[in-house]
Amino acid sequence: MSDEIKDNLEQLSKLRKDISALRSELNDLNTNKEGLFEDKDKFSKEIVSLIRQIRKIKKERDAYTRKVKEFKAIRKKNNDLIKKNSQLIKETLQKRDEVRKKQHIKGNPSKLKSEIDALEFKIETEGMSFEKEKKTMKVINNLKKELRDAKEFLCFNDTIKKARIELRDARKTANNAHKAVQDNAKLSQEKHEKIIELSKEIDELKEKEKQGFSKFSEAKEKFNKVNDKLKEKLVAMNKINDVLRKQKVKTKEAKKKKEKATLEEKSKEVDEKIKKRKKLTTEDLLVFQRTADDKEKEEKKEKEEKKKPKKSAKKTKKKTTKKKAKKWFWYFLK
Repeated sequence: MSDEIKDNLEQLSKLRKDISALRSELNDLNTNKEGLFEDKDKFSKEIVSLIRQIRKIKKERDAYTRKVKEFKAIRKKNNDLIKKNSQLIKETLQKRDEVRKKQHIKGNPSKLKSEIDALEFKIETEGMSFEKEKKTMKVINNLKKELRDAKEFLCFNDTIKKARIELRDARKTANNAHKAVQDNAKLSQEKHEKIIELSKEIDELKEKEKQGFSKFSEAKEKFNKVNDKLKEKLVAMNKINDVLRKQKVKTKEAKKKKEKATLEEKSKEVDEKIKKRKKLTTEDLLVFQRTADDKEKEEKKEKEEKKKPKKSAKKTKKKTTKKKAKKWFWYFLK
């Protein structure tokens, strides 16, 4: 073995050890890298999930906020009605009191109509004397006069009654709207606070995601460096393997050439013995047989190169050569 081949084999052995060590290190780095990526990816997925929750809660919060605006509008409208009717009742009461003083109205004029109806019903159903009926009719006429005089007063009464009904309904609606504003505002605030809470969680997760990505990037960089080293070692190993292959072919050819020269030399010696009719040894016979086989191979190779299509001629020649070799082989064994 030449020194050059020996050096190459030593380098190849060292490279194989280095490659094995680098592959082992690369596997460890890859496992670590993938683990760090999964950690970082876990934070990313949690962030996406929280963002979806926030979007959903924002829709709910905005719905409550819209309701707050709607009920505030209803409350304002009814508060305006309360203010308007309160003012109307106050002004109408003042006017009614002025009419009462001016016309010297006593009692409740609203009852005059009931009194008149009762007296008229009494006249129609009871058997009164003429004098009593006359007196009753006089009372009825006086009551009707009072009723006519109190017409303006009663009109003010109707206005006040109607305003009070509207005031009561408006106050009830306004109170309900006010409660609805408070309830929806509370729910909206709760949703808003939840959004703030989730947003803080997202900020914390983003920081963890950032750190995780930084660790992953560092691990990936280490992985790539070792991978580059491994590639360099593999390239170097392939180069040495190519050199060793060429050296092997070269050595094989040199060996073959040397063996052929030795065989030719021995073949000449065998031919001399045959010419001199000397006894051949087993080794001589093996040399003779190998020489015949080599000649046969060479002849076959030459025929293949020339591409002669006559197969029968090939077979005949082949058989002749083998037959001749066997003939001499058995002749010298006798």
